[in-house]
Amino acid sequence: MRLYLAPMEGITTYVYRNALEKHYGGIDKYFTPFLTASHIKGRELREVHPDNNTGINVVPQILTNDSELFVTITEQLVQLGYSEVNLNLGCPSGTVVSKGRGAGFIGRPEELDKFLYEIYDRLIGKMKVKGNEEDTGIRISIKTRIGMEFESEWDDILEIYKKYPISELIIHPRLRSDFYSGKVRLDAYKHAKEILGDKMPLCYNGDIIDVESYQDILSEIGMDIEGTKSDNSDAVMIGRGVIRNPELPGNIKNFREEGRELLTTALDQKADRMRLKAFLKEITEGYLSEMSGEKQVVMKMKELWSYLSLGLGIDKKQLKAIHKATHLSEYKSAVQMILY
Repeated sequence: MRLYLAPMEGITTYVYRNALEKHYGGIDKYFTPFLTASHIKGRELREVHPDNNTGINVVPQILTNDSELFVTITEQLVQLGYSEVNLNLGCPSGTVVSKGRGAGFIGRPEELDKFLYEIYDRLIGKMKVKGNEEDTGIRISIKTRIGMEFESEWDDILEIYKKYPISELIIHPRLRSDFYSGKVRLDAYKHAKEILGDKMPLCYNGDIIDVESYQDILSEIGMDIEGTKSDNSDAVMIGRGVIRNPELPGNIKNFREEGRELLTTALDQKADRMRLKAFLKEITEGYLSEMSGEKQVVMKMKELWSYLSLGLGIDKKQLKAIHKATHLSEYKSAVQMILY
């Protein structure tokens, strides 16, 4: 079983990814928050630059409905050394959807079909790199939802995907209108396996927040929970579950042998507290180097703690002290009350 970290804007930055890999590991592939600019520079360049992603398997994600822009961004990523890019067809944000991007693009099937034809036609096989015709071997994967408003849209979307050499289809089985609420539509994922299972690798994404939900969901969709397949073909992408509990990937991969559960029980162990403190310290120091002022760093850490607090089972009073902090010293004092 391969585990992927889902991209979360403002959270899964290269600072976070490197700290997670160093202190916890268990992730086989990391996806970056989406890129949108025609020229990769500034923050986006730092995010994908190989020097900031050494020793980890990273896939840049692109958000656009413009095939020319997609090709332009991909060409730059190839020159940086990337061999896979991911197309975002899942973001449900109103500002994204209103522009026909993310999940909004799957609501425009004819435009989507034309877009996919153009990017695969231009990028798979031969592409101009540094003025020469070279076989880039670039792979284009897709992260998708199953429709905008109705589950009946899924069949038409799958018919489009069947036409193209998608290197991997990551499916979040919700409609755009679901956002992140309500149960995931597991029958829609199983239907995709029936239609596409022999045409391209599939990856499941959605609502895996602990070992129990991992077992329940994967059992329902017929995935290889125990990792007995010799080809290691099954893959799962996890987002909020990992942010809430950085031990989750390791717990999933080792739960049969170690019987470990949630981070809330592991916090009583000194080694786990020390690892969590080192993890958070490294992220804080990374953002101090990345950002212009400590107030920005505190805001960044508050955002992370809004997820992490759920995994730790922190009460509102303790979390309030973190949210009230405006300076780094106040933030560190609040964290010390929780972890020391």
